[in-house]
Amino acid sequence: MGDVMSRLRVLIVGGGVGGLALAGTLRRRGADVVVLEKAAELRVRGLGLSFWPNVTAVLRSMGLLGAIEEVSRPMNQVRISTTLGRTLTAIELDGYAVRFGAPSYSITRPELLQVLADWAGDTVRFGAEVVSVSPDGTVTLSDGEKLSADVVVGADGVGSRVREMIEPAGYVAPGTPEKMRGWQGLAPIDAGAGADFEIMFGAFGGAGLLRLAGGRTYWFFQGIPERMSNDRPPSTDGWPEPVRRAVAATPTDAVWKDNLRDRAPMKGWGKGRITLLGDAAHPILPTLGQGACLALEDAHVLSELLMDSGDPVAALRRYEQERYPRIRQMYLNSRRAAKLQRLRPAVRDRLLAAVPDPLYNAVFTAPARPIPNLRPGRNTPVAREASGV
Repeated sequence: MGDVMSRLRVLIVGGGVGGLALAGTLRRRGADVVVLEKAAELRVRGLGLSFWPNVTAVLRSMGLLGAIEEVSRPMNQVRISTTLGRTLTAIELDGYAVRFGAPSYSITRPELLQVLADWAGDTVRFGAEVVSVSPDGTVTLSDGEKLSADVVVGADGVGSRVREMIEPAGYVAPGTPEKMRGWQGLAPIDAGAGADFEIMFGAFGGAGLLRLAGGRTYWFFQGIPERMSNDRPPSTDGWPEPVRRAVAATPTDAVWKDNLRDRAPMKGWGKGRITLLGDAAHPILPTLGQGACLALEDAHVLSELLMDSGDPVAALRRYEQERYPRIRQMYLNSRRAAKLQRLRPAVRDRLLAAVPDPLYNAVFTAPARPIPNLRPGRNTPVAREASGV
């Protein structure tokens, strides 16, 4: 297997979360990896991310969890409520940490990407814009340079150029993309006492507070475009005091708007020697807090299959087949959560109040369970290598 891996050449288009994680993992297994990133440097917005047991199990397997823990904050409780202060449920995550051997954390995207960039090492080529890819593994850059590889992975985000290049002309994904508008910011203060992650339902949709390391707070608003301004964040009138405090303390250059959208996953999202990873393959709405988590899961599964196979193309098709059921379920669940935000508040709040507490726990924590080969008792090659076994 070592001879196979020493010969395996992998080109990864996009230096985001999934691309960097995959690059570092494959590099440590002996593959020849190059990440093609069109940006001139690693530079992203300071968005907050919630890391559930499913992704910390992946990071532990990769040997990355220690580095992540140094820049993150433990997430032990999630509280879901209405703006009137009525608690719908409080989810205690300590039990999941014990059950799965994988705790939960909050982290910012820039801090995560820096850890992953260090992990990927010198595999990243900045300023390398891809203009074409071919199923035979040929990649052409904007300056005319041609590269070839055994595997090409499109990890270039929700607007993936790689996906556009390999889909048949006129292809339309099944279903209609769901659209949401989001406003978010990073406050340099602790917004006050409360759960580590608070999710609230209000007049135009949902809001959240995620407490971060260093006494910071990440906040967000989500809702349908018709109920939210395109020019400025929503008014915090009527929202709890911690929300008002966090938004008021946020500098204008630390506030961002996003037009959020999803895309129904395909059963096979690759072609020939090409496959897709993360949002390039399966963007979902942020209502489950699992976008980056799924990209890291993808990187783990794909690296394991490539390491265990002497046929890279077969490994790509098996990766797509194995990931599809989980991705589709996440896509559907994120849409269901978004539909709640579309309901009139009076109807929605009555509906939510009638849901039994155990059902809330099940809905919000089911996606957080580690994927099967990372459940307690399973030992992957990357985990054995990282632990020195």
